[in-house]
Amino acid sequence: MAEAAALQAQIAAAVAAALAARDQGEQAQVNHVAVKLPEFWVKDPAMWFSQAEAQFRRARINREMTKYDHVLTKLPEAVIMSVRSLISNIEATPDLEGESYQMLKTALLEAYGKTKWQMAFALLDHPDLGDRRPSVMMAEMLSLRYETTAPDSLFLALFLRRLPASIRDHLAAADLKTAAEMAKHADILWDARNAASVAAVTDSLAAVSVRSRSPRAGHSPERRNRSPDRRRDSSRRPRPQTPGAKDGKSGNADGRLCFYHLRWGAKAQQCRGNCSWAEN
Repeated sequence: MAEAAALQAQIAAAVAAALAARDQGEQAQVNHVAVKLPEFWVKDPAMWFSQAEAQFRRARINREMTKYDHVLTKLPEAVIMSVRSLISNIEATPDLEGESYQMLKTALLEAYGKTKWQMAFALLDHPDLGDRRPSVMMAEMLSLRYETTAPDSLFLALFLRRLPASIRDHLAAADLKTAAEMAKHADILWDARNAASVAAVTDSLAAVSVRSRSPRAGHSPERRNRSPDRRRDSSRRPRPQTPGAKDGKSGNADGRLCFYHLRWGAKAQQCRGNCSWAEN
């Protein structure tokens, strides 16, 4: 009986060990698939590490060297060269494996992260609103704050200065206290302003369309209908008489009229040559 019990215990232990090994293998496979880091963000390494560490937590990765390996595979060539000596030192010193990830993170943040003064000057030089929604600009400006406290009045004033005057005046009068409230109300005013602009453009286009369909001044249908009659009436009018015909001198029958009497008849003020004009 004792031998049978011992054998049964050995079998149970072997089964438990096999199940544990299988679970560890499955967990390792899940970790490998779950962690998909983007390429390192040179312009904002702090936010990149925040995203990386969120994936590490979800994948339950705690070993420093495992996190180090994941980060190292996502560094561009130029970034790797900038921390080359540190990487060589970590890989050549087994004792540093326990802090390898933290050392690499610190080096990258110091090399590519912005100092508080760089962030402050970037905030002061931030561009105006342009075509963006106010909430988008607010988010960009908040990302440039070095402090973790709530935005103060000076920060909100910098935000207001970059808005159109009509929106800025409304927000200043509303006496909003937080950045979230100010961004929300600014979006409402911005959307209403854009809607009014679209309506004005639509009305202008409609007015132009109506004018283009209306008859032009001086070309009414009645006038167009009368035009053919006028042309017909003008075609029936007798042609004016040739000068001189009314005075009985029609043409140069005898061939002795001068140029002036032939042209103007009795109204001629000159006469030359052997002119046969009776009143000469």
